Amino acid sequence: MNHIAVFNSATVQTKFVDNLLKDREQNLFPEFRGKKGALFSATVLKKFLLEELNHDDFTLTKHCIDGNGNTRSLGSFSSGQQKKLLLTYLAKQKFDFLVLDNPYDCLDLAAQQSLADELTKLAKGVTLIQLFKIRDEVLPFINQYCFVENNVVQFLGSSEEYDAFFFKKLKPYEFTRNLPLPLKKIEVENPLVKFTDVNIFYEQTRQIVNNINWEINKGEFWHLKGPNGAGKTSLLTMITGDNPKAFGEDIVLFGRKKGSGETVWDLKKNMGYFSPNLTQFFGKLFTVQHMVLSGFYDSVGLYEKPTGQEIKEVDKWLDLVGLKDKKQMYFVRLSPEIQRIVLIIRALVKYPPLLILDEPTNELDDYATSMLTAFINKIHKETDIAIIYVSHRMLKGLEPSKVFELIPIQHGSIGKIIS
Repeated sequence: MNHIAVFNSATVQTKFVDNLLKDREQNLFPEFRGKKGALFSATVLKKFLLEELNHDDFTLTKHCIDGNGNTRSLGSFSSGQQKKLLLTYLAKQKFDFLVLDNPYDCLDLAAQQSLADELTKLAKGVTLIQLFKIRDEVLPFINQYCFVENNVVQFLGSSEEYDAFFFKKLKPYEFTRNLPLPLKKIEVENPLVKFTDVNIFYEQTRQIVNNINWEINKGEFWHLKGPNGAGKTSLLTMITGDNPKAFGEDIVLFGRKKGSGETVWDLKKNMGYFSPNLTQFFGKLFTVQHMVLSGFYDSVGLYEKPTGQEIKEVDKWLDLVGLKDKKQMYFVRLSPEIQRIVLIIRALVKYPPLLILDEPTNELDDYATSMLTAFINKIHKETDIAIIYVSHRMLKGLEPSKVFELIPIQHGSIGKIIS
């Protein structure tokens, strides 16, 4: 049975998937015309979540009963469990092929392997079409690769032929200029972050992390990793000041004991933060230049008049990444990968002592990931900014100096330092 992996260079897959499933004449794969297909994607999962929320429809979880005899909600399961529930439901439907739209997004390594095992079983009786962005995430039993550009099939062949055609031509991204110098040095003391026997509980009984000891100093590059639910986000919010559970814990931030009179905004002045979720806060028509300028003021949008020096500095940053000619474009009209570069520059322009990058490569393809990897390495080599890079997986070519791993045990997660 033939299974196909498709790399579609288009940013949005919707049109391609729609044509494939609705048997339209412009379908790029004639062999699937007249056949019934189904879609496995985050979009489909979101529809089930909304149906549950709005109409108490528990289609995916009607056989999942909790200790009190109640049907569990889909939202109470992890991302990996939700995807397995969706796959179980789809497997009971009658269809000829299944389209997998980036199935590993937001899954840790253990959840990815578990899902891959389920898909391997399903592949014995159903043709699978995997849409992918990262070459290494293609399922091992896939025997045909396809490269689509401008809705035209540019290549169709074996994995070896695909690698020779495209993947091996992907060179590591290189920047030709140094980073701009800081306009003003933010002076803080070491340690930037220090956790001493930190514990986090929710609902007074559910322990998230267990006696965490972790110290971060200037210029260090840390990879924070751990499976879904291990407490990575909880630790980050302890640092950013967004978690009230930090009250009473032994935490030092930027050389000061937490709780000694600092405000959330005092903390945020000393750090830059990026997460893919940030894009949802910038829906208005802000230009690229205004987006980056807002980083000087820690504001969502630009509401103060920037100085001429700040404008020149932003232009230097945009020139570094080849975006100076796009500075008057609207941010929302940029591709996802360029939006992320802009948001990371926004977090960097004030040269914060600490930069937090939370899953920066989610949903990016190999090209964009190569660019982002080179950019993060460059920040580490040319500045004394401390970096916390949060991700389930280590990117090829990324060069963190230390790893802090959260390991779940019976009572929360313990921390392990890997130098």
